[in-house]
Amino acid sequence: MIIRKSTESDIPRIIQLLKASLGESLIPKSEELWNWKHVSNPFGKSPVLIAEENEELVGVRAFMNWKYKHDGNILQACRAVDTAVHPDFQGKGIFSKLTQKLLNQVKAEGIDLIYNTPNSTSTPGYLKLGWEKWDRLPLKIKPTFFPSKKHKEEVITPWDSISSFLTQLEKHTMESSEVSTWMAPGYLAWRYQNCPIAKYHCATDLSSYLFVFRVKEGRWGKELRICDLFLWGNPNPKDLKTHLKQVEVFFDTHFTTISGLAPNDILKNLPGFFYVPKLGPLVTVKSLNSKTNPLNLPWSWSLGDLEVF
Repeated sequence: MIIRKSTESDIPRIIQLLKASLGESLIPKSEELWNWKHVSNPFGKSPVLIAEENEELVGVRAFMNWKYKHDGNILQACRAVDTAVHPDFQGKGIFSKLTQKLLNQVKAEGIDLIYNTPNSTSTPGYLKLGWEKWDRLPLKIKPTFFPSKKHKEEVITPWDSISSFLTQLEKHTMESSEVSTWMAPGYLAWRYQNCPIAKYHCATDLSSYLFVFRVKEGRWGKELRICDLFLWGNPNPKDLKTHLKQVEVFFDTHFTTISGLAPNDILKNLPGFFYVPKLGPLVTVKSLNSKTNPLNLPWSWSLGDLEVF
């Protein structure tokens, strides 16, 4: 078996392997999605390893580059995402070999930490390879069912109308003692406007706040999921409350969710949210240098940071 770095010419075979190993599930496997995640990422192209036997692709392991800011410094991170082993070659340790080799590679390249949101099936394998459980992401939830129909006005902001505003927002570097995603140039358009598998909306007053959200149908009803909330200057909680309610009415949602790590100074002035400590995804982390202990960092993960795609 040969393990080597992947090239872009390998992508069609990788997609076929993902389909053969994992099926389509809720997230379709496609070259468009792969290129969005691993080639167009503004944090850099993903490190990807593949395993071949007799020129047949039998395994793939990809990490997705990410960057966080903390006290004026940049933390170089990777999110462990796509991995697959051909059904005929499972149980031979290929996942572990690919993962360990890729860990060694990115550690040598200066990556500080690895994180991901594994499911119950894959969690034991990651823990065996040295990942540690951070916890489940806390959420804040607000019931938003509106039994009476109201006049609806367009309250979302078209992405194309605020491209220059997004550029300015990405340049806005508010120092914080918490760890949050670094706004690389083009990040917001890449992550939300151009995402090929989910439709994200945004709403803003163009001066002090912007929230990015998606509407998701689930077993509990229609959810308005606030994926990211950006604040600067001196936002007026009443204005944000009014705008959010208008969005909730417009989409006829049943409840609104936001990360429990979102800015508490503004959320405490938005009535109706209640705190649920361990309802979000499980986050696991692994340090790749002696100076960074991810378990001790003051994370402010948003739901957009940890969504599975």
